[in-house]
Amino acid sequence: MIKGCADVLNFGELVYPAFIQQSDEETYGVYFPTLFPEGGWDFPSCWGETKLIAIKNAEKDLAYSLAGILYDNEELPKPIPIQRNKLPQGMELIDVKTSFEPYAEEIQEHLKNRHWHISYYAEEYEEEIEAIGYKNDQGKWDIQFGDYSEEEEILFFDSSHRRNPEWPFNIILFSVHTRSEAQEKFNQFVEKVVIKRRPSIEWLGRKKERLKFEKYNNKIRLKSINELVKMGQISAMEAAILKKK
Repeated sequence: MIKGCADVLNFGELVYPAFIQQSDEETYGVYFPTLFPEGGWDFPSCWGETKLIAIKNAEKDLAYSLAGILYDNEELPKPIPIQRNKLPQGMELIDVKTSFEPYAEEIQEHLKNRHWHISYYAEEYEEEIEAIGYKNDQGKWDIQFGDYSEEEEILFFDSSHRRNPEWPFNIILFSVHTRSEAQEKFNQFVEKVVIKRRPSIEWLGRKKERLKFEKYNNKIRLKSINELVKMGQISAMEAAILKKK
C-alpha cells in the first residue's frame, strides 16, 4: 500500500450532486460544480457516448478525485446540493454514488505518480519560477526546487538544505502537510531568496532564452498554418486570423 493511503481506503460509499448535459456532438458530460467550484460549472468531469456510460464514468472519476484529495492531506469537500433553479435548460440533476473499493488497485497505481507543481510569477522579470512536490514516507510533501544555476547554488543554499537522493540537483526547500502551506512558503522563498539574490545577468540570460524559445515556437506555428492551407484544410482568410493570435 502507498504511504498516505490509509484514509483513502477507509471511505465507504459517498454521494455527490452533479448534473448531466448532452453536447452538440451527441455525447453526455457530467459536471460537479460544488465539488470543483472553480470550473465545475463549465467543464465536465467526464464524458460518455450514452447517459448510462457517462454516469458510470463519473462514478470512477469521482472516486479518483476524492482519493486524490485525501492523498493530498485535504478534507473531502461537503456534498453541497445544487439548486435546481440554477440549472439551465437541457441539464439534468443527478446524484453520483461512488466508493474506493471497485477501483482500489487502479487508484493505488495512479497515486504513485501524483505530484504538485507550485509556481510563482515574478512580474518584474516576466519569469515563472516553479517547484515540484512529492510525498515522502512520513505522509508530508517535500517541495523540491531545481531551477537555479551553479553560481546561484552558493547564493541560495547551504549545507543544511537536503537534496533528493535520486535527483541530487533538486533541493528540498521544506516539507509541508497541504498544498496551501506549500504555496505560501514557496512564495516567501522566491521573494526573500530568489528575487533578492538572483544576479541581474541571470535574469537577462533567462529572458534571452525565453524570447528565443518563443520565436522558435512561433516559427513552427506559422509553418504549420501554411501547411494546412496547402493541404486545403483551412482557407487563406482562416490562416490570416490564426496567424494574428
